[in-house]
Amino acid sequence: MEKDSIRSKIKAARLKKKLKIADVAKAIGKNPTFVAAALNGNHRFTQVEAVKVGKLLGLDHELVQSLSRFPVRADLPNMTDPFKYRLLEIIGVYGDSLREMANETFGDGIMSAIDFTMDMEKVTGSQGETRCKITLNGKWLEYKSF
Repeated sequence: MEKDSIRSKIKAARLKKKLKIADVAKAIGKNPTFVAAALNGNHRFTQVEAVKVGKLLGLDHELVQSLSRFPVRADLPNMTDPFKYRLLEIIGVYGDSLREMANETFGDGIMSAIDFTMDMEKVTGSQGETRCKITLNGKWLEYKSF
């Protein structure tokens, strides 16, 4: 089964049960952002977690197995989706500045996307407006000299 087909079937099952991603995350004790990525095929659950998710969503054996397979993380950004586009725009506008500030603060290195967590939360701004707060938290990896 193709990744898009798997993703669609899992999402349809979740929506049919009227479960939010946060509900699935709570049921297996994982971060909602990680769970969202796993349900979309970009991370994987342990076999035990996959079975729990499968029971929760009423998934067939093949879909349950897909949840614990090693993912192929090759999706290129969809430039027509406004949310993804804005994230790329943020990196385009602030990426060089963040890189310079990171080098000044931590030295010559990069933030890991392997030893990494990410959270998103709804917060209220200073004028009462709804805001989206995204926190990226990655281990700092120094480049080595040899």
